[in-house]
Amino acid sequence: MKKYIVFSLCLLLALSLGCRVTGKLTPASDAPAPAVTEAPATEAAETPAATVLPAPEAGDADLVFDTVTLSGEPISSDMLHEYDLVIVNCWADWCGPCVGEMPELERIHQEYPNVLLLGLLVSATSSEAAEATIADTGVTYPILTPAGTLTDYDSRSQYIPATYFFDSNGREIGEPVVGSMDYDGWKEVVEDLLP
Repeated sequence: MKKYIVFSLCLLLALSLGCRVTGKLTPASDAPAPAVTEAPATEAAETPAATVLPAPEAGDADLVFDTVTLSGEPISSDMLHEYDLVIVNCWADWCGPCVGEMPELERIHQEYPNVLLLGLLVSATSSEAAEATIADTGVTYPILTPAGTLTDYDSRSQYIPATYFFDSNGREIGEPVVGSMDYDGWKEVVEDLLP
């Protein structure tokens, strides 16, 4: 009986770490019109294979994009130099761990004005569901769909949430994180990566 309880607890813990992405968004062109491609509502959560992803080759990690947020605001990588750290968090509206950590990321967004936090919506059950998730979680940081080199980060991990970090020149720094964290975990990562 104890084996079943331990197994059940381990399974619940593993499922809380991340979701497998199978229905990706269609990459948006660098034109100012994001398009949300709907993913099946029956996506199943799976355990991520690893918590750290391989970094791209040196010099190839530039973050370059020119698009609009889901709310229609223009945004581009030209603004990266205004921040000490840029965080790109890949998420989906059907992913429980993704949605669960959004309020924690919002706290980071509010408490660190020198950090640019971008939510990258890589899959959605519908445009309305994604917008409802954003409203329900109280997120005010920019939410984008894949455009420019953001598509590279959308496709790098088959599990979400996946989070990548960049310096003010758009070069990837630190180790990517796969899986969700609470506020204290995110605060520690941010403090370690800030110059």
